[in-house]
Amino acid sequence: MRHAYPFLIRNIVRKVTLAGYADQNRFARRVAIVLKAVMPHLLKPAEKAADLAPGGLHRRMLAPACFAALCAWAGCGAPPETPAERLQAADEEVLRLLVEARAEEAAGRYPEALALTDRLLGRAPDLPEAYLLMGSIRMRTYQLAPADEAFARAVALDPYLRDGWFWRGHIAFEAGRYSEAIRRYRLQREAIASSPASVRGFYRRTDAAALSRVWAQTGRAYELLNLPDSAAWAYGEALAHDSAHAQVHAWLAELYDEAGRTEEALPHARAAWAQDGEQADFAYRLGALLLKTGDAARALPLLERAAREKPWESSFRYNYGRALIALGRLEEGQRHVDATEALEELDNQIGMARAAAAYYPDDPARWRALARWFAQAGRETERRQALEIARAAAARQRAEGKTLEDVPVESPPASDAATR
Repeated sequence: MRHAYPFLIRNIVRKVTLAGYADQNRFARRVAIVLKAVMPHLLKPAEKAADLAPGGLHRRMLAPACFAALCAWAGCGAPPETPAERLQAADEEVLRLLVEARAEEAAGRYPEALALTDRLLGRAPDLPEAYLLMGSIRMRTYQLAPADEAFARAVALDPYLRDGWFWRGHIAFEAGRYSEAIRRYRLQREAIASSPASVRGFYRRTDAAALSRVWAQTGRAYELLNLPDSAAWAYGEALAHDSAHAQVHAWLAELYDEAGRTEEALPHARAAWAQDGEQADFAYRLGALLLKTGDAARALPLLERAAREKPWESSFRYNYGRALIALGRLEEGQRHVDATEALEELDNQIGMARAAAAYYPDDPARWRALARWFAQAGRETERRQALEIARAAAARQRAEGKTLEDVPVESPPASDAATR
């Protein structure tokens, strides 16, 4: 039976990786106990070598040493491939399909991206990047369970991927399972920390940003679990890896603002705006905080920009109106304040339509209904995304033998006057 041992051990190692064992020493000790019973001829020479080693080998290191030796003997001790090495070894057709599928996904053409990815997996069934792409497309079309399966397959093929566990965490996050999301984000950090030198070398320029992103989402999950202190700690860890992470600064500003700690929130709001002055959300956050401190003159241009770029956001319009009123422009300001009631009602309708579409992701009609609400609000980008998801759902139903018309990308109707 000796010939079966390498296969057995390789499968044990893969199961350990998938289970997310961070403490490999602990598992190695368990393996050593089993080996002592069933394969003593391998363990005894290792014990003897430990006794004869210069200075001796600490007994607690014996099991991990045996585990590492067995891994190497079983053929799982070779340096793992990096994405660059995998793609370098791939044939031209695989590379072409990968590039084209990514381009279709980026353009929001999900049925076309999915068809190309299916062909890609037909040619390269063990390519982690193909499963990451499959998971991404499924996630964008709200197919959360199939997306999670694809991401899990990618992690099984390459446990050191920088975004495999991250996206699995995001799936849990989208489903409202915030504790599970935090666990998966931790497994992503552990995958990065436990990477061999060759893998760390490949990712050396991007690991700081990757860790910052993982910590940022961890903080967001803690915040939604109503654990503000844990959220602040996680955001701090994110900034320790990337002090210029604008979104983290914005979330910290929001966290402190909601806790009534305006003076602590302001530096983070300024940092977010300084890092990315194109974001309407960052302009709003800083402007709203300045308005709270009584500085309406400095708040006004920020709030005006935010309200102009996102006229459907009721809070943007409301605070812009308040700033105008504070500066003596009463009639103009009151008009914006009065518009917020209709905007809030429209936002409620969008929220209900979005929830219905997410609950029934295979129903194209629900995505079309959501697209109509987005059109009424003037949210063109989101309207198109909803229609593309509807088209993907229709394609899935046709593939199952159901007859459904395709979903046209029509021009939006005139926006509701309340959003102007």
